Amino acid sequence: MRRHLDTLRGRAFVLILGLLVISNAAALWLYGGRHDDAMDALHDVMVAEQAAIIFQLMDRLPPDQRQAVAGALSGALLHVRVGNDLSQTAVRLTEPRSDRIGSIINALLERTQHDRIRVALSIDLGDRVPDNSPTRPHEDALAKAALSQATLTNVRLQGRVEATAPLSDGAELTVESRLMSVPHFSWAQLLPSLIALTLSALAIAFLVLGRLTAPLQLLENAAHRLSTNINAPPLVESGPSEVRSATGAFNALQERIKELIADRTATAAAIAHDLGTPVTRMRLRAFDIADNELRNKLYSDLDQMQRMISGALDFTRLDFQHEEAQKVDLLSIVESISEDLTDVGELVAVQTSPPVTLVTKPVLLRRALTNLIKNAVAYGQAADINVKDTGGHVEIAVFDDGPGLSDAEWIEASQPFQRLQQATVTNGTGLGLTIAHRIIENLGGSLSKRAGSDGRFGVVVTLPNAS
Repeated sequence: MRRHLDTLRGRAFVLILGLLVISNAAALWLYGGRHDDAMDALHDVMVAEQAAIIFQLMDRLPPDQRQAVAGALSGALLHVRVGNDLSQTAVRLTEPRSDRIGSIINALLERTQHDRIRVALSIDLGDRVPDNSPTRPHEDALAKAALSQATLTNVRLQGRVEATAPLSDGAELTVESRLMSVPHFSWAQLLPSLIALTLSALAIAFLVLGRLTAPLQLLENAAHRLSTNINAPPLVESGPSEVRSATGAFNALQERIKELIADRTATAAAIAHDLGTPVTRMRLRAFDIADNELRNKLYSDLDQMQRMISGALDFTRLDFQHEEAQKVDLLSIVESISEDLTDVGELVAVQTSPPVTLVTKPVLLRRALTNLIKNAVAYGQAADINVKDTGGHVEIAVFDDGPGLSDAEWIEASQPFQRLQQATVTNGTGLGLTIAHRIIENLGGSLSKRAGSDGRFGVVVTLPNAS
């Protein structure tokens, strides 16, 4: 999980998730506060308009008809009284809200300062019900109003509002209306919708980020491939402008490296050719030397020069060689190298093991193993080879009877043209271990030293088993 979150796609995904959560929470918090105030204000306007209409109607009726009309208008949610003052049992609450209702009624009726309507709010605790549950205050009164259960599912009775004012003839008129509202904003109600919207946005973001980061993934794979195959085809420049620019720079870098390696190889080949000609002439002239001891020393020096020239040329060509991977029998390659060295008198033994099939570059692998086995024979008098398939990897261990190398000596011997001071072999070029190391890394494996169970020094080649 941590590995996926450490990618550019993972970090962008976490960032988008955090921004969605914070922005949605802030937006809903602001919406919740405004929602509750807006709904209360809307209902106050409706109640005030209803009361203003009743006041206008009753003021235009003859006094003897007002009581009958008041009874006809009264019901479960509205009660009109003529000649009665404001209820003395009403508890005055929420002064700003009562003032708002009174101001709206006065504005609708165009009342003056002397005949303003008196408004008070009262709350009956029996009317208060939890949000999102059916409200059943005064079931007998609601039954008379014939209001269905479904109508009251999302309705909350907060209490009642009483508005009292004198009519034009001096009679008192009181309008009592039930104060209702929808449930206030609730996080629990919107949480499922919020989660669904967030998950949908994250799913879209995940797909979009995958398409946007795909060119970067190709660029990463190409960078790894470049270390093993400099001749790989160039990348297709696609994606955003930054990615296209990076891809173009990568392709230019690959071409520049190919040119540098080609120039280096051509230079080394020219030097080898130019040095090979005088070496050959010197060998022919040494044939005319009568002193056998001197002639043999010259031949030995010329052979050493020839090996150094060939080794340097092989080393410069190493990074530029290209070979297709194929399925091979690893044990047969090891046995073939062992037989070739045994035929020239070297002590090389291969421990029997089941056949191991491996997908690799056989020519390069054979060259690396040959160098390692020759080193074991040269510095340790004998080489014992053990091939083992561990499931995910294949190990090729080469043990010898030499003194071995410390960690510092191993690092020094792995450098090109580096020969240890205490080395007993004087005709080496200092490139065998370096070339083997480079080839094994090119094949995706690793090269390390290891002490055997009997204390013998060994070099282990570990290759991925992609068969």
